[in-house]
Amino acid sequence: MLAEIATWLYVPGDRLSELLPKAARTADGIVIDLEDAVHPAARPGVRALLPAAVAALAGETDNAVSEPRQVPVVVRVNPVGSADFETDLAAVGPLLADGRVHGIRLPKVESPTDVKKAYAASSRFLDQPHLVPLIESALGLLHAAEIAAETGVHSLTLGESDLRADLGLPRDGSEDGLLLARLTVVQAARAAGLPSPVASVHPHVTDLDGLRRSCETLRQLGFYGRSVIHPRQVPVVRDAFAPRADELQWADEVLARVATMDRSRSAAATLDDGSFVDPAILRQARLIHERANA
Repeated sequence: MLAEIATWLYVPGDRLSELLPKAARTADGIVIDLEDAVHPAARPGVRALLPAAVAALAGETDNAVSEPRQVPVVVRVNPVGSADFETDLAAVGPLLADGRVHGIRLPKVESPTDVKKAYAASSRFLDQPHLVPLIESALGLLHAAEIAAETGVHSLTLGESDLRADLGLPRDGSEDGLLLARLTVVQAARAAGLPSPVASVHPHVTDLDGLRRSCETLRQLGFYGRSVIHPRQVPVVRDAFAPRADELQWADEVLARVATMDRSRSAAATLDDGSFVDPAILRQARLIHERANA
């Protein structure tokens, strides 16, 4: 259920009844946010409403979302070690156990110990919980490879707003200062055998041209998909990360040459441009097809 997904739409936990139906019709995946988007005083009420909201999303109640889709749902809980983490998990855990929630986003992860604690706590409800750590600080970046390698980690993502603040980067819209952090997370994820990481949100919801340019940059760095904070961002992100026509044509040629090679029991194949088809090229071609058909 949590394969590579192009768009993850954040839905504030205190606005579920208002925003969840549209989110369910729009995005490829939903992140119910119990952390930054919810005032601490409102969190107990949000936790109490979670089961009904998730049931409605699945079309299981009288208040069900019209034309429900099988949309993956993850919940961003509060940080491990915070006063709200255990109470968040007590609310989310039963929904993990019955399969209505498919994973947990862990904010502000800074060490493998944070992941170990989250895994131990969530394993009370599900044998193999899917955890998605958010790297949001310099310390988290230094431990990114160890975090990615921890049991239960399904994928990584960045929290770039907090990271900018921690690194002292200017908030002028430039992404240059994030280059090393982004590459670090991509390398950590891939070295641990995880999917390509999901990119952080683009905070300017009306700047769709800037969003597209940013997605193109992230795509070139090895990210796939992006978290979003408004439905209008979804089609832009989805289109930006979709394989291009020329990429699909190239992948088709690779797969056709490999099929011919297999039939002829040849050990080598070349493309029309003279490039050699090796296992790495074949993996790329298959990945392009997988993403095109997602």
